Amino acid sequence: MKKTLITMLFLCLAGFVMAQEKNETEFKMALGDTIVWTPFADCNMLGYNISGPKVITFKPVHFGEKIEIVAKSVGKSSVIATCQDNGTEAVASITVIDPNDVPVVAEKPVKPATLPFTSTYKFNPPTDNFFITINDMGSGFNDTYMKHGNDEAYNDGQGIDRFWNVKTGKNWYYKPDAQGWTDDVDWEFEPFGESFPIINSFANEVNKDDLSNYYVGNETLTVGGSDKPFNIDCWKFFVDFEDGTVIQYWVDPANGCTLKRQINADPAKVVTVYDLKYTRLYFGPSFKKGLHDITR
Repeated sequence: MKKTLITMLFLCLAGFVMAQEKNETEFKMALGDTIVWTPFADCNMLGYNISGPKVITFKPVHFGEKIEIVAKSVGKSSVIATCQDNGTEAVASITVIDPNDVPVVAEKPVKPATLPFTSTYKFNPPTDNFFITINDMGSGFNDTYMKHGNDEAYNDGQGIDRFWNVKTGKNWYYKPDAQGWTDDVDWEFEPFGESFPIINSFANEVNKDDLSNYYVGNETLTVGGSDKPFNIDCWKFFVDFEDGTVIQYWVDPANGCTLKRQINADPAKVVTVYDLKYTRLYFGPSFKKGLHDITR
């Protein structure tokens, strides 16, 4: 005699026969995947219920002994199967993911053949009249550093936007929705000093005794300037540290500044705007004309 299928779709737990036993199976599915689940080895009368967001669809197969589950959208859901013979429950807990969102684990880069480094490395970073933006290719955010005489400014691309004067101690932060540049506590800032990351990373992190151990040739980077983008033929160094970390550096031969830094196979940080002749200030508190002027 064929087994009888009773399919019940409950909107809540009311009316459920209290389960005497319960077992759970976890499934991880990608969008579009299909699985066939057999909740019980032997049961004559079965009922099914979807619990949680309906990120899947299902249909009974083989007289209801099994169900075919199709992943339709990203999220979590579960299917509860009840054996009406004895009130036993079985649960399929399902997580649906988008395979395009799964991070690709890149292999650590292999060190190329090194070359004799016959030049002289010297770190001579810019100390004034610069506007430098550094892009974190992992997060997508930019750090921007500006210095024009005694005025300095910093923006992290995530809501922090500050401007200060290293001589007077005056300090401002930017409120785009109300008052624009707004007074902050005097001297509550950290001047840039001699340099900042990633500009100073090769200078601070690498032993300079024999750079032929790390030099792997030159590579061109394109950066933005005061007029238009331009190319810099960078020294490229590949440094394998004792802890197993590999860091690659792209260095400006003119001043020893690091313009790109990459750890292992992680997304790099790279200078995208590199204006070392920033002689005309075009933003800041001095451009504000009134209390509620939000001019940048």
